[in-house]
Amino acid sequence: MNAYPLIVVQPLGITDAMVSAPNTNVPEADYTVWSSATTYALDARVILTTTHKIYQSLQASNLGKDPVTQPAWWIEVSPTNKWALFDSAVSTQTKQASYIKYTVTPGQTVNAIAALNLTNATQIVITVTSASAGVVYSRTIDVSPVPASPSWWDWFFGIRRAQTQCVRVDLPSYPDATIKFELYGGVSLAIGVLLIGQQRAFGAGIKYGAKVGIQDYSRKEKNDFGDTVLVQRAFARRADFDLMVSADEVDSLQGFLSDVRAVPCLWIGSSDYEATTVFGFYKTFDILISYPTQSDCSLQIEGLT
Repeated sequence: MNAYPLIVVQPLGITDAMVSAPNTNVPEADYTVWSSATTYALDARVILTTTHKIYQSLQASNLGKDPVTQPAWWIEVSPTNKWALFDSAVSTQTKQASYIKYTVTPGQTVNAIAALNLTNATQIVITVTSASAGVVYSRTIDVSPVPASPSWWDWFFGIRRAQTQCVRVDLPSYPDATIKFELYGGVSLAIGVLLIGQQRAFGAGIKYGAKVGIQDYSRKEKNDFGDTVLVQRAFARRADFDLMVSADEVDSLQGFLSDVRAVPCLWIGSSDYEATTVFGFYKTFDILISYPTQSDCSLQIEGLT
């Protein structure tokens, strides 16, 4: 399919210290912070800034019951808006009109960044600054909607397809760097995942015959009158890849895939097809030692909703 290897980015776990104020303009103020001295009604919602989660009361007269340690009184609803882009779900989005900014200090070398599940976005600005070398990377990426077809008619009059992701695997490697991510857009601007990490590359390229698609979790049922009831819900991408790896890559690929089992990663099959970029986990993999110097690997990847 291309001359580039399969790229896998294992996300760096983002901590409070990496994104402390004023490194973001998104407040953590979805609801009031839980207090042990406050009595909460049934269905009342609170947040905890220690877990960055929203919780909903399951009972009335809810006093002094910790949302983390007493699940009979509270149910976890979702991450807070500020931290939704750092959780493992693509569908939970951080939302803020017009402009979203995060500055992350990884504390280690990273060379890849990805913004996934974008809504109403027009532009991304990524700036990497090293404490020892100053600004070492600056890119402005246009992510505004593009024509669905390259014809002149479609350019002026046709439907435009919104760009939903931006992936960069060309960040310079500086262990003392900070990464400033700026997202511009309209009033419904949102981002599902902001991912940074180190990339690993395997093989000589994905073979033609790769399969891509989605797993749709929408509800499609018929009622007692024969009408079809459609309720749109989340979906997950999926992909099946076959690639050829050299003999000296077999052990390292086997070891890496064993290490990231059940770990969400960003899988980039081809830079030519956006559909081959999947954030999720592999379901199965097989390595066939086909020849003395080359082996075949097949991967089945399932995306997260």
